[in-house]
Amino acid sequence: MERNEDSFTLNTGARIPAVGLGTWQADGASCQAAVATALEVGYRHLDCAHLYGNENDVGQALSEALNGGVPGLKREDLFVTSKLWCTTNTPKRIGRAVEISLKNLGLQYLDLYLMHWPVFSPLGDATDPPSHRSDELLKPPTRRMEATWRAMEELVSKGLVRAIGLSNFNITQMEEILSYAKIVPAVNQVELHPFWRQDKLVQYCHSKGVHLSAHTPLGIPGGRASGPASSSEDAVESPAASIVYSRSRSVHAPMLKSHVVAEIAEHLGRTPAQVILRWGVQRGTSVLPCSLRSDHIKNNLDILNWSLSETDWNKINTLEPQLRLVDGNHSYLAEIGPLQAVAETDAESISGTDVDSIPETDIEVVSEPEMEPIPETEPDAVHESDIEAGAEHDTNIRVFQSVP
Repeated sequence: MERNEDSFTLNTGARIPAVGLGTWQADGASCQAAVATALEVGYRHLDCAHLYGNENDVGQALSEALNGGVPGLKREDLFVTSKLWCTTNTPKRIGRAVEISLKNLGLQYLDLYLMHWPVFSPLGDATDPPSHRSDELLKPPTRRMEATWRAMEELVSKGLVRAIGLSNFNITQMEEILSYAKIVPAVNQVELHPFWRQDKLVQYCHSKGVHLSAHTPLGIPGGRASGPASSSEDAVESPAASIVYSRSRSVHAPMLKSHVVAEIAEHLGRTPAQVILRWGVQRGTSVLPCSLRSDHIKNNLDILNWSLSETDWNKINTLEPQLRLVDGNHSYLAEIGPLQAVAETDAESISGTDVDSIPETDIEVVSEPEMEPIPETEPDAVHESDIEAGAEHDTNIRVFQSVP
């Protein structure tokens, strides 16, 4: 376990800051204020995605910070990530998608570009799903996955992105990518926290030289199971069960209420959130907490000049139960999807960019490929007794099932 580590080296040789600001569920002036605060207090890692619908807001805050808002701040000091949404997974649309994110963020290049989910759906608006459901949409075709990765690799050769990677990929899906990748993914961003440690995935990624970033490292913002509480630890919710997330962005999760974490925090003079984030960094993963509160943003960064003892480390590594909080059942493919509708930037209006001139990859994209079935799995149970509502400033309740 490394002490005082503020960044990690990727397989590209670049350094990724150990703590980044997650921007999921932030929008408008509140998003701009959060990014501005983060940059002012020392964050240099911003985690974004086209799906979040707020890259214009992030870009506004970035522009102000780079133009005197944060004295001495330069583009090369920053590490900015964005993600490719699953409705843009054809080679030409991938080129357009990254140009849209760059335009919205006001940047010339991205430090990291990720495949947001290992799922494909029909083409259409990049954030609004089709109005019908089909079983085949749950089966990512191998040949299209390869074509997508080839197009991602071309983004590196064009200088539009410095590194490429994955998000929400499991070991089997990573093995598929690695079987034909000319550029090994630099990062896999997945849900990681003491209540969903994913030890096998962590070991696998480390063995392949793929860095792990932890989204939702503190759990779900204001989340609680919407269905009835399960009386059995082995029981699972229906795959169609919803998880309700408030737009308060205040973090409430079972691990923050754990007496084990509370005791460690008390004797260290730290907050439970700091203890959990420090655990993630000592594990060798970068962490991406989301917050709009300036005090939380500051506290979440204050984890780099101290360490957990071996005893405390072992206590956190034995926390139970193991609960996945972000349900990746791809329910956005249903008729009533949870995706936030956002204004799509017109790719043709991007200044100085002729998107039609972006060449297609040489990999053939088959319109009706043979589908490879995904083993059917059910999401782990999220018990209502484990996750408290207690959200501050509960406003604009939304239903999501597939996020970061």
